[in-house]
Amino acid sequence: MPSLRHTHFHGDRASTQAVVHRRHHVGSRTLLTLAIETSCDDTCVAVLSKDPGPGGRATLHFNSKVTCDSTAYGGVYPPVALRSHDAHLAPLVAEALAALPPIEQRPRVHDDDTPGVIAGGSAASDSHGGGVMTVSGVPRQMPTFVTVTRGPGMSANLGSGLATAKGLAAAWQVPLLAVNHMQAHALTPRLVSALNWSLPAPSPSSPPPLHHHPPAAAAASAPIPLTPEYPFLTLLVSGGHTQLVHSCSLTDHRILATTVDVAVGDALDKAARHILPPDMLASHGDVMYGALLERFAFPGSSPASTPSPPQEYDYEYTPPFRRIDEIATYTSPYSWTLTPPLAASRALSYSFVGLGSQIHKIVASKNGGGSDDTMPLDERRCLARAAMRLLFEHLASRVLIALAAEPELRDAVRTLVVSGGVASNRFLMHVLRKTLDVRGAAHIGLTAPPPALCTDNAAMIAWTGMEMYEAGWESDLSVHVQRKWSIDPASDEGGILGLGGWVRRKSSE
Repeated sequence: MPSLRHTHFHGDRASTQAVVHRRHHVGSRTLLTLAIETSCDDTCVAVLSKDPGPGGRATLHFNSKVTCDSTAYGGVYPPVALRSHDAHLAPLVAEALAALPPIEQRPRVHDDDTPGVIAGGSAASDSHGGGVMTVSGVPRQMPTFVTVTRGPGMSANLGSGLATAKGLAAAWQVPLLAVNHMQAHALTPRLVSALNWSLPAPSPSSPPPLHHHPPAAAAASAPIPLTPEYPFLTLLVSGGHTQLVHSCSLTDHRILATTVDVAVGDALDKAARHILPPDMLASHGDVMYGALLERFAFPGSSPASTPSPPQEYDYEYTPPFRRIDEIATYTSPYSWTLTPPLAASRALSYSFVGLGSQIHKIVASKNGGGSDDTMPLDERRCLARAAMRLLFEHLASRVLIALAAEPELRDAVRTLVVSGGVASNRFLMHVLRKTLDVRGAAHIGLTAPPPALCTDNAAMIAWTGMEMYEAGWESDLSVHVQRKWSIDPASDEGGILGLGGWVRRKSSE
C-alpha cells in the first residue's frame, strides 16, 4: 500500500535483532523511552532520553513516521489507516531499536557544541543505570519505560499501537505509560524547551520562529528551566480537535471552549477543496489541504517547513480593534459576502460549519452550480484569504472572551501555546499576535512548536511519558484504548487521572 514517509531523525536503518541481557536499577539515572503514536493515520515512533531531575536536558534519538496515503478517499479512511499501522509499525520500531544509545556512550553527557546530540565516551556498560540489549550485535541501553497513546482517537488504530507497546513493556519487563494525546500536544513546547531547540521565551511583540534551528548548547550540567511555566493557555487546533484550554499543571487542564461541530483543521481542508483550482488539488500528494490553501492564498510566503528563519511577509492584514469590527460581515470586491462564525454570540464555543456552507455556496454560484473551473484565480485567492481570516479571528475571539470573563486568568497567564497541526500555519500566528496586541492582551506571549512537532508525532508522546513518569505514574498492562478522553477533570472521564489504569510507581528505582 503506498504511503508518504516522513523521517525526521533516525539511527541505522539496517535490519535489527534485539537480545535483552540484563536490567538493574540505580537511584539517579538518565531516563530513556521508546514511544508509539497511532491515534489516526500517522504511524509514529520515537526514542527520547532525559537527564535526571526537573531541569534535565532531553535528547531526541529517533523520531519518524509514516502517513497513510488516503488520497483516493478524499480524507482519512480508518480501515486503510489501520492497515498502514499494521504494515509500518513493526519496521519503525526495528529502526528505533537501532537508534537506542550504545552502552559505550553516556546519554547524560552532551556535546558542548550541539544540543540534543550525544557525545562520545567510554563509559562502563552499566553507567546508564538501566538494562542492556544487543541490537544487531551492538550493546544498547534498554528503554526505562515504553510510552504509547491511549486516546483520544480511532479505537482500532489506537489498539494497534497499544498492543505493540504492551508487548514491548512485558518483554523488556519495564513500565508502560499510556498517555493522553491532547495532553501531549499541550506539553510539546516544554519538550522543545528541554531539547534546547530554538523556541525562545515568548515575546509579546512578535511570534517566535516556527523552525528547528539549534543554538549553541549550555554547559551539560546547567539545568534547563522548562517553559512555558504553569499556568498557561493552550489553543489546540488540528483536524480533529479545536479547544481553548487553561493548563494549570501537568494533569490539570480546564477546557474553556471547544467546537460544537467540526474542528478548524477539518474546516480548512473542506474550504480548500472548494476554493483551490481542481488541477492543484489533483496534483497534491495528500488529503491535508490546509497547508496548500495557505500557500495558495499567500504566494511567496515562507512555507512552515523552511529550515531557516522566515522572511517577514506582508499579509496586508488589519486586526479587529473592537468586537464590532470582529463580527462585521466581510464584503468582497466580487459582490459576495461572508458572515463570521457565531457573530451574534459571546458563548465560549467554536463553530465552523456555517462558514464552510457559505464558501461552498459562493463557489457553486460562480461555477453555475456545476464543477466547471470558471471562478477566476484572483477571486479564489481572495476567498481563501477571507476564509482563513474569519476562521482565525474566530479562534482569537474566544481567547479574548475567556480573558474578559475571568480577570484573574488575564493576570495569571503569560503565555498562549498554539499546538496541533494548524499551529504550523504562519497566518494563524500572525492573526493571533496582531489581535492580542490591539485588544489589551499584548502582555501574553505567543508560542508554537516547530512544524515537525505540530502535527501528530511520537516525540510529544515520549515527552508526556517522561513528565508523567517523573511525577510518579505508570499504567497497568490491562489498560484499554479510550476513543474519547477529555483532559478536563470536570468531564465524564474525570480528566487525565480520572481514567482507570493509572498506578503509582514504586520508588525502588
